[in-house]
Amino acid sequence: MMPAVGTAPELDSLSPVTGSYPPLAAPADAGFPALPDVQCVTYYRRIRSGATATARQIGYGINRRMPVTAVRHWLGRMYDDMFDGRLADYTGADDLADRSLIAQLAGRYLDTELEPEHVVLFNGSTEAISVLLGFAAARRLPAAFPLPLYCSFEQSAARHRVPVCAYYTADGRILRVSGERDVGPLLVDIAPNGVSGAWARTAPVRQALAPSFDVVDHVFALPTFQPADEFRAQLRARIGSLERTAVLMSPSKDLSVPGIRCGIMLTRDPELLAYARADRFERGYSVSVGLGRVAAVHLALLLAVFDPGGAGRAPVLAEAFRAARLPWCGEPALTEFRAVAGAHRGEFLQALDIADRSGLLVPVDRVPDPVAGYSALRRIPDLHTGRAITGWATDAARIGLKVNPMYLFGADEQVWSRLYPATQAIRLNISVPPDALGADLELLRALLKGDAR
Repeated sequence: MMPAVGTAPELDSLSPVTGSYPPLAAPADAGFPALPDVQCVTYYRRIRSGATATARQIGYGINRRMPVTAVRHWLGRMYDDMFDGRLADYTGADDLADRSLIAQLAGRYLDTELEPEHVVLFNGSTEAISVLLGFAAARRLPAAFPLPLYCSFEQSAARHRVPVCAYYTADGRILRVSGERDVGPLLVDIAPNGVSGAWARTAPVRQALAPSFDVVDHVFALPTFQPADEFRAQLRARIGSLERTAVLMSPSKDLSVPGIRCGIMLTRDPELLAYARADRFERGYSVSVGLGRVAAVHLALLLAVFDPGGAGRAPVLAEAFRAARLPWCGEPALTEFRAVAGAHRGEFLQALDIADRSGLLVPVDRVPDPVAGYSALRRIPDLHTGRAITGWATDAARIGLKVNPMYLFGADEQVWSRLYPATQAIRLNISVPPDALGADLELLRALLKGDAR
């Protein structure tokens, strides 16, 4: 029986299809029980089998532009200062100053009150996702996820034995994939979505599912394609009370330094904070002392872009960094960063326009255009079935172009076909320069016509 789609807040009664993960498999050779990978992980392996070493990619999950020069210099000064007495122990008194600064800056960005103890640093938001799903397991909460989403949510849910009870779309339609439960789920809102770049309509989803806990994963904010005040208002409206919400931020994504692997979790939930502290103690005792500095740089630059006349003014930020005894970048660096962010905004929108005018890709029905970042979801009109796009993507990788079909981003083909009917889509990165994008689109055209073999 197929799962039923509901338009929130009134949903049909549904029967289980996906979401109750299979029992543990027989012990592997090492003696440990083997847990199968979730569908999107096995799908990735399938479409990348036989990919050429020189294959280009059209759906990167990162900003392909180099970090702003001023940011590179500022981070260099931060790390130089870190080596001056900060590496003699795993932790120290300066860690509190770092988290105090982060709490101050993040509180201004999100318009909320935060204390240092409400800030938890991670080796990227992926690690934070793992901790959150472990917390959900401890609370016996199921999970409700948006589509599209990154595989780490489902992979962590499977590892922690957290069942997925529902998926929802950008326009707020819900597909329940397991039976009714006595407790509301852990509801994930990727804001804006890391694959489509769009806001999801989560208010009716929240009303229908009555979540016990909310996660707002703020993957990226720059460049922003809507007015700054509107963007921040949308973000703030999704967060609600931090007593029952965790906000994740990925500083390294906005700064174009994803290899640094810096993530922040902000929450006032005492149980989650205790769980995260226990996990950190068991897992590695502490993170790199450099991560707090990267997070502080990121938040200062966000304020400089979003609120240049208020909390993001150079003198205000300079005083905050001085109080934390951390190097300050100087006002010219903020000016440069604002200019580059503004230029990227125009260039990325130009790239999206080039793709949409190519005739190869069209917007996905009921998925708004990106509001920020470097990622968009686009439908391929020439492909009509999951089997067709999967076979084509596998062949394309062998010929020279890696594409990322929507089945790479959560759930399975059955769920996608119910929530996004008559749609075969791929992720499109709009941060590549126009000439590079043009070359990728020409190869895409040849592959679709079968002329690239």
